[in-house]
Amino acid sequence: MGKGNSDHFAELRLSMEAEGGELLRAFVREASLVEGVPPMTASLIAADAAQTWQILCGSRTNAERAAVLLSASKGEARARILLNGHSRFSAVVGSLSAQVRRDAGLSYRERGVDGWEITIHRGFEPSREAAERNEEPIAEAAETTETVRIDVPQQSDSAAIARCFLAVYGHNYVHREVFSPHRYWRKVESGELIPVVTRDARGEVVGHVALEREPGAAIAERGEAVVLPSYRGRHLLERMTERLTDEATKLGLVGIYAEPVTTHTFSQRNDERAGMPTCAILLGAASESLHSKDLPVPTAGQRQSFLLTFRFLEAGRACEIVAPPAYRDVMTTTYGRLGVGVSLCESGTPTETRSMTSVMVNPWGYGRIRFEMIGSNASIELSQAVSDVSGLGARAVQLSAHVDDPGLPLLVESARRQGFFYCGLAPAFSEGRDLLLMQHVSEPLDINELQLFTDQTKELAAFIERDRQSAQSQR
Repeated sequence: MGKGNSDHFAELRLSMEAEGGELLRAFVREASLVEGVPPMTASLIAADAAQTWQILCGSRTNAERAAVLLSASKGEARARILLNGHSRFSAVVGSLSAQVRRDAGLSYRERGVDGWEITIHRGFEPSREAAERNEEPIAEAAETTETVRIDVPQQSDSAAIARCFLAVYGHNYVHREVFSPHRYWRKVESGELIPVVTRDARGEVVGHVALEREPGAAIAERGEAVVLPSYRGRHLLERMTERLTDEATKLGLVGIYAEPVTTHTFSQRNDERAGMPTCAILLGAASESLHSKDLPVPTAGQRQSFLLTFRFLEAGRACEIVAPPAYRDVMTTTYGRLGVGVSLCESGTPTETRSMTSVMVNPWGYGRIRFEMIGSNASIELSQAVSDVSGLGARAVQLSAHVDDPGLPLLVESARRQGFFYCGLAPAFSEGRDLLLMQHVSEPLDINELQLFTDQTKELAAFIERDRQSAQSQR
């Protein structure tokens, strides 16, 4: 598994432009609330951070990027701004205290050879939280001492579950069945959906997460996760995930996967705690509008991307792979994080002349090309498949093939010439067999805008970006 970020709770990376001040303010406030900081204190530290940001942006000379880290513990919330460019900011950091609010706690120090770390901090008394919450609208208020419980939903809860998703996402949510009580419960009854909910003291649904699986599938997706804003910061998603993991084990599933968003790192943190390392980064997998309506969106203006995280529920798994030379190291590293032993097979040639493929494009313009079998005509077959999904409106395309197919190196070589680059691994996704994923994005997408939690995920993103540049140079 990748190294966790134990020194901060949430992270935002953005370009140093004054226009980003409101995005930063929203991020700091929401992340503070999630961590249990009282609303009044969360609003104050968010305003402090936004004011500091505006001052700093006046000193930048080009489009630098900065990181903003939020943490809260022992009655203190801290927002740290990490800057590159020691000399550019030397004059302004010393005068910050005189320019921000007098009651704001602010400190700074040199960071590394060429940087600064600026910390804005606010203390709070946990015992005052209830009183401060009373100043918020009633819809946002929830006593942190209120008893909640994890439960299995009943059919009568379907409408309340839909209201939770509407409150957080509006109508922009990828799993449309959650908005239809009839369709939702039909999936529960068929066994395709295995949900759990969180109930408040009155029995009302305030959170939801579910396992979703195809009939007879060996793995299930942990998704359809939502917690009402007023109940965040209480680790409800983690508690519901633990309950689902127990259910998955009882059902004899091989593994659980998730596709956390990259507009924030809250879900990614949950996956890290659940032992689900990142196996792939799905660039441009959804339209720009598919994001939570109550959180900042640093990826606005480009198609939204997701991670693919995974956990095997059984130990001692091993597999054989035909690893293309360019991807051998990254594939074996990912398998190592999954706890899977790998045997490398010698690269061979396709055993068949003709390839077997399938294509599809979802309503959000994300195409998928699957090579069920790689033949010696892989290059021609891939070109035709790309033409097919493009004709169906695909704006980003995922290419997949089995990791043990002898023709995999040939397909990867052909795909790279056509602009495809590394995406990751999809363990046990094809009737128990693992898949190598590649991808192609037909419009601008800045991978640096993605909000990533673990160092391991950031390393994978850096490899993907290098491979994208390399593939583009071959065209």
